Amino acid sequence: MTAAAPVLVLDGQTTQALACVRSLGRAGHRVYVASQRRAALAAWSRFCRAGWHLPAETVADYAALRSWARDQGVRIVLPLTERSCLLCNAARADWEAAGITVGCGPDDMLLQVFDKAEALTRARACGMATPATYAPTSLAEAEAVAAEVGFPCVVKARSSYAWHEGQLFADPGVVYVAHRGDLAAAVMARRQGAFWPLVQRYVPGHGLGLSAVCDRGRVVAWFAHERLRDVRPSGSGSSLRRSVPVDPRLREAAARLLADLAWHGPAMFEFRHDDEDPDGPWLIEINGRFWGSLQLAITAGVDLPRQWIAILSATPQRGVAAYWPGVTLRWLWGDAQRLLHVVQGPPPGYPGDYPGVWRGMWEVVGPQPAGTQSETWDSADRWPVVAEWVQGIGELLGQPLGRVRA
Repeated sequence: MTAAAPVLVLDGQTTQALACVRSLGRAGHRVYVASQRRAALAAWSRFCRAGWHLPAETVADYAALRSWARDQGVRIVLPLTERSCLLCNAARADWEAAGITVGCGPDDMLLQVFDKAEALTRARACGMATPATYAPTSLAEAEAVAAEVGFPCVVKARSSYAWHEGQLFADPGVVYVAHRGDLAAAVMARRQGAFWPLVQRYVPGHGLGLSAVCDRGRVVAWFAHERLRDVRPSGSGSSLRRSVPVDPRLREAAARLLADLAWHGPAMFEFRHDDEDPDGPWLIEINGRFWGSLQLAITAGVDLPRQWIAILSATPQRGVAAYWPGVTLRWLWGDAQRLLHVVQGPPPGYPGDYPGVWRGMWEVVGPQPAGTQSETWDSADRWPVVAEWVQGIGELLGQPLGRVRA
């Protein structure tokens, strides 16, 4: 396989897909995009050769996509969400029979991280600090462990997506439970078939991310960032983020875990940290795929998509140069979404600081940190900055606008 192997990027509606398309296109790859959204963000990039619209995300739809990808000469398919990783792996042998390398690890590796309870257990054994987290197997057990954790507590689905009896159950999102009487509804709404949700101690503070790309357990690149502003003020992916030096303590523990897992591909460790808490940072969960703020790593000087594609292509790796700390990126549409969340007010049971409307508006229109750059604006690739608003407004209206180029 050559270094410029044609690549199909899945989940084209995501910011990480746009980052991958731009990175790989500039590296000389022919890049294609697939998404369930017709106005998929990454498909607007000038580096996208053609796009494929998935009517739905099912094994059958992926079979049709695979046939199209084979006809385009695609040699690597790059899934960017848990859902697309699972769907690719459901027919991994068929992708490989079509001459296409699947750009994620097999299920027996991925599920050790996609399962949030398993991931935290493994991380704890490797020396990472994790908040008290329980995986109950009944409502009665959930009530018992919540009493032990204390209120407010966090209830979250065990996986972003979980297979059960041929059905894929999505994660409805994190909920904060302030009172015992609210627990049962929160738990039952987040049950994924046979999989009961996690009950976790609430951790205040701001978000930190430690990222890596691995070649069968060997880390080939590191990156770290801090979240300056979250899309959801109660906690989520960020709309404003900054590169920071890698904390050696976190790196050493993460390296042990990645080696223990023989991890193959990208991974991002999500921490919460309060400067007044000497026991932190606390590991909240691990993303076993590329993440929404991926462009920050590329802008700061470490091109993780190229590193991963080079590994998949079996091309020699050169040492990765140190990146620049202090690089700040702003996702403007993420800030627009944040303002909508601010207007709606804090979610029930949320115990942390939550901005008011005036503060939320000032965050959007007021001055930003010195040197802040745009997540999506690129003078040599201008259309995606329009696409994020087309796609975003379409989401708000409940029906995606536009169409993927065919």
